[in-house]
Amino acid sequence: MGNYLSLYVTNPKGTPKPLTDPSFDANMGFPNGRKERVMIATEQEMEAAKLPLADRDYCAHKLIAYRACRADVWPWAYKCAHEKHDYLNCEYDDYINRMKEYEREKRLLQRKQRIEKKQAQELHA
Repeated sequence: MGNYLSLYVTNPKGTPKPLTDPSFDANMGFPNGRKERVMIATEQEMEAAKLPLADRDYCAHKLIAYRACRADVWPWAYKCAHEKHDYLNCEYDDYINRMKEYEREKRLLQRKQRIEKKQAQELHA
């Protein structure tokens, strides 16, 4: 509810819009640049594994490995606990990275607002 409230009521210009690309340079504030995230699983591998579109993310390779393990040892799916753990940790890390990117975008938007407000005050003073 907090993001909804700030997006539409309290601070619409200082809150990032969902499902949009970042409005700031991804390397802003990183003098040596950032490591680009790459997909490990290819489109062909995901299609061959019949992954739904919702599961085709940066953790798809771990999900493919987990599903393959379950298919190999089926009645004893508990033997794939390690693969499942790897996949769930990957999903969690991906979630944390997305939340950090959201917070970064939000803070940069608020910084931009503060700078614009200060410049407007200096012009009128």
